[in-house]
Amino acid sequence: MPENTGGEDDGRVAEETKKPLVQPAKEMPVFEKPLYYVGIGASAGGLEALQDLFKYMPRDTGMAFVVIQHLSPDYRSMMDELLARHTAMTIHIAEDGMPVTPNTIYLIPPRKNLMLFHGKLYLEEQRSQKALNLPIDVFLRSLAADQGKQAIAVILSGTGSDGTLGIRAVKEAGGIIVVQDEQSAKFDGMPRSSISTGLVDFILPPAQMGEALLNYVKHPFISNSKTLEKALPENMDTLAKINLILRDYIGIDFSYYKENTIARRLERRVSINRCHNLEEYLSFLMESDKEKNTLYREMLIGVTRFFRDGEAFDSLKENVLPHLNCQKGHLRIWSAGCSTGEEVYSLAMICLEEMEKRRLTCELKIFATDIDRNSLNTASQGLYSESIVADIDQEMLAKYFIRLENGYQVKENLRKTVVFATHNLLKDPPFSRLDLMVCRNLFIYLKPEMQQKILNMFYYSLKPGGFLFMGNSETLGDMSEGFKTIDGKWKIYQYREGFRPPLMRDVQPLQPIQAASVRQQLPSGSTRADAETLRQSRLLENALEAYLPPSVIVDQQDRMVQVINDMNPFFQVRAGQFSDSILKHLPNDLSLYVSGLLRRLKQGQEHLVYENIEHIPGFEDRQVAVEGRRLELDQVHYYLISFREMPVAGDPVVRSGSHPDVGQEMSQRVKELENELQISRENLQATVEELETSNEELQSSNEELIASNEELQSTNEELQSVNEELYTVNSEFQSKIDELTQANNDLTNLLHNTEVGAIYLDRNLCIRRITPVVKKITNLRESDVGRPISHIAAIETHSALMDDVNQVLENLQPIDREIVDENGGAWFVRTRPYRTSYHAVEGVLVTFVEISRLKHLEAEVHSCNYLLETVLDHSPVAKTMVDASGDLIYVNQKAETVFGLTREQLMNRTYDDSQWKITDLNGKPIPPEKLPFAQMKQTLQPVSGYQHYVDIPGKGKQLLTIYGVPVIRHNGVFEGGVFTIENEKAE
Repeated sequence: MPENTGGEDDGRVAEETKKPLVQPAKEMPVFEKPLYYVGIGASAGGLEALQDLFKYMPRDTGMAFVVIQHLSPDYRSMMDELLARHTAMTIHIAEDGMPVTPNTIYLIPPRKNLMLFHGKLYLEEQRSQKALNLPIDVFLRSLAADQGKQAIAVILSGTGSDGTLGIRAVKEAGGIIVVQDEQSAKFDGMPRSSISTGLVDFILPPAQMGEALLNYVKHPFISNSKTLEKALPENMDTLAKINLILRDYIGIDFSYYKENTIARRLERRVSINRCHNLEEYLSFLMESDKEKNTLYREMLIGVTRFFRDGEAFDSLKENVLPHLNCQKGHLRIWSAGCSTGEEVYSLAMICLEEMEKRRLTCELKIFATDIDRNSLNTASQGLYSESIVADIDQEMLAKYFIRLENGYQVKENLRKTVVFATHNLLKDPPFSRLDLMVCRNLFIYLKPEMQQKILNMFYYSLKPGGFLFMGNSETLGDMSEGFKTIDGKWKIYQYREGFRPPLMRDVQPLQPIQAASVRQQLPSGSTRADAETLRQSRLLENALEAYLPPSVIVDQQDRMVQVINDMNPFFQVRAGQFSDSILKHLPNDLSLYVSGLLRRLKQGQEHLVYENIEHIPGFEDRQVAVEGRRLELDQVHYYLISFREMPVAGDPVVRSGSHPDVGQEMSQRVKELENELQISRENLQATVEELETSNEELQSSNEELIASNEELQSTNEELQSVNEELYTVNSEFQSKIDELTQANNDLTNLLHNTEVGAIYLDRNLCIRRITPVVKKITNLRESDVGRPISHIAAIETHSALMDDVNQVLENLQPIDREIVDENGGAWFVRTRPYRTSYHAVEGVLVTFVEISRLKHLEAEVHSCNYLLETVLDHSPVAKTMVDASGDLIYVNQKAETVFGLTREQLMNRTYDDSQWKITDLNGKPIPPEKLPFAQMKQTLQPVSGYQHYVDIPGKGKQLLTIYGVPVIRHNGVFEGGVFTIENEKAE
């Protein structure tokens, strides 16, 4: 079958994809506008992939195809001519404002970015060549925004990661993603980067993409809008079974999702796997673990990017961040549903910028949670593709990221602000005392009752005055009175005190009507019994809330199972179910009594009351009583802990117990805590030692990688860009064989007018051609053309010619020699195989280049260099030379003495190398732009008498005096400088 997000064949699709699709003979159907818009990204190696794609693509699909390539700005593309040989579809070079029509191919012109808006193509100039251009991402994002579910993204051969951000946008909009398999791609960088996102629907060779796309778009669930959504009422049983399968396999209950959201996800999977209906897909799902994982990822599509909705982050910076204040030295933020981390790192960056602006010294701690471990692993690593440059400005990119060969790595100063953790909002306890709560674009997938339950939890998680940041299509519902609107457009709200959220009941998940193949059916009448039980349970809860004081039911591990009534006077926790230890929430003084009470109840005491407890926060002038009772359910013990305020003086006093022995309780509790503390200390020490060892090893490896990367980074970027452009140009020009005649004429003129001698020999070593220069230095003539070179008398100028020719033809390795003619002239002779454009060896080529003047100049230069080095090496002062980039290119012997390093060690450093530890006369570090070389490069003027301290190996701090003269070419271009260094004295 076509591979989907995994690359493995699970046998669901017919095997006819290997056959060419026959063009239909009947008339093409007429479409007013394209049924689907297909954006195709290709780079190096993409020509062959595009030819295979369109060769097997019918001409009457009703789809429009827009091809985006990395084109050289200096050459005219011939892609339209080359593709026309493989397809009957109309091909256009895109123009500004051009409408997109069906069954048509559009090609991007050089030096332009292409975008789609309201079904028309628009052009814009690319950024400067120095900046990274990502034309595939630019178009795919516009395609997703304009066409939504009608968008299809195809990624073909190419280097880099262009297209990775674009396919995320297409996936979020409901489109599908098709990627060339790595085995068939000449360059697998772009396909591999796209596949790594986990968002790809098909992974195929280009020849099979046409049939896969047609099978998908013609499927009834896709061609008929909302087919599955409309059929939901009669498919609820099957839908429930699918939810149960996922819950058993993954551990996540998707029945809290909106049914139409689940239906849209299932429509895609049913169509891709070519199932006829939902029941057939259910059978397939039960058999395939791979499809379970794929459906799970489809349900949890975490499409995000850095600074998504830029205006929303601008509003956050303007309306929220200036009002966040450090309390107890912390800023606490929770980002729920953080996906792969782009949004939470964006949040961290603007927070750090605000803290730096306001000079806040508190600790920023952002809790980033998600239910998907794979997404959290990506976020925790903090490694992103190079395409993020389109979303982050250059200043922040340099400040918070490290450039690596394969992308960008989050720096430690940003990474340490975020704590990533797996968390299920539907069942796990929340974080508390938050300054800012961020949860964007999650509620749109959940049922309204679940939205309200989570908002209720968020309300209690925020501290008074805290802020809530939601997605721009999400609402507060019944919780609107609990928040003040800060920005209605971008859904930014502030906690409003005094609001009492409505009591939220647990939302009942979707249950199967008939699920015998997945779960045993319920006995007859169970539904009515469940309803009656639920009604009685609610009546009982209302009675408990009316007559019981604020109480907590805890289990044998001191975890809170149920909270009854408002506990806020005693500690902060909401009513309802909970799963955290009660001792973590109580004030220290009150915790001592509750801990002792629980210990006695666990030892067998049925009922215990502590009265007259004083000095409890919030009750400074009053006394508190704590009562405990032992409960039992299904042979499991639970404990009911109740809190109440003691009557004030003058009121009737009801005593139900005696004052506790505080000293005994405190002594017992102190012993327990000391034992726990000792065990924790030992465990912590062992962990710290292990982490220190691992950290040292990782730090060492990281430093080595950074050093290597910085050296290769600049060269790699330039070579990658040039390589892609040259590869595209070369592929096109190989197809233009009609220029051969003109090229041959040019070559003939060149051979007769050049000063290079050449002898062309065929495979039989017969002379095919000679140039006029050869006649001057050998006894060969034009009449010798066609004769074997061995039949000609020995060439006195080059007596070893025959040996070289035979050896080159046998070993296929070039041979270089220098010879002297009878007049004393020097010649450079190179003998090499004569290869055709198909790399076939068809003879030998011998070339002669006169180097008499070169040899003479070489001797003079060698003499001058020797004289100059001798003078400089015997100079009593240190002399150095640097090139235009600041790299040392020459040092004399005195410089080795002054700096305490060998010449090789000095040549590996730059003028501003951090190892110099350069400081001014006051001991303060000098920035690179203030050093003599930088000043001289900027002003093109000499520097004289500049003094600073330098750390010399074995000598410590040394005061150096610098004199420098710039080296400037005749056209005013700065080429470097010559420096004289005097060592004044040691510090």
